[in-house]
Amino acid sequence: MAKKFAPQQPKEIDYQEIAEAIVRMAPTYRAPYVSIIGFSEALLEGLSGKLSSAQASDVESVRVSGWQALGHLNDILDVMLLISGEIKYESHLLDLNQLLSDIVRDIERTRLEANQSLKLSLPEKALHIKGDELRLRQAILGLVGNSMVSASGAPIFLQASQEGEDVRIAIRDGCKVANEDDLSYFFEPGWMSKLENNRWRQMQWQSYLAHHFVRAHGGKIWAEMAEEDGEMPTGTQVTLTIPIAQES
Repeated sequence: MAKKFAPQQPKEIDYQEIAEAIVRMAPTYRAPYVSIIGFSEALLEGLSGKLSSAQASDVESVRVSGWQALGHLNDILDVMLLISGEIKYESHLLDLNQLLSDIVRDIERTRLEANQSLKLSLPEKALHIKGDELRLRQAILGLVGNSMVSASGAPIFLQASQEGEDVRIAIRDGCKVANEDDLSYFFEPGWMSKLENNRWRQMQWQSYLAHHFVRAHGGKIWAEMAEEDGEMPTGTQVTLTIPIAQES
């Protein structure tokens, strides 16, 4: 007769241990998406002959969806990196105007829908910050992307300015939450808020990551309802500040 083993008493969940295990498995999780993207791009380049217009459109949709899915996966893996304590930051001198201009260019090339617009306002004076360019790009891209998902075609505004010894970056969209107090939970997992147009806005992992990345750079970040200001409509505004790099 086969020997029977009584189940062990489950131990208390160690979320850091789970996160570390997920991080170790990251290449395995990414592999299918990388394959889908690579094969789609090969088809578009003529791997199996010239595609018809309809075929090329379908394959391009698969390619774009692959990149989007990989982006969501990478966000989740970065959350696991945060939980595991394994995330690392580099520090370089960065030109803020150049950083934001590059971000807007990339968004306009790949993410904006036909009925969306992204308006950038930069200071005349060049401002410099020290930090991890990849993580700061990721933070701002994520916040703008969150607005794009929620704003439903309304223009989005990205503004930068100097405020004392900090740079101030604001992302404004036209989303009006029904309950302003909801914004105090904007960066927390599971956050949802009903908008005045009866649609729902929910927390994106990009916002959670942006909160941690900005704080890791010695900055602050918050969400609020902002009143109409010139071109900018009444709506939700996420503001972050990062110390200006000191001249050596």
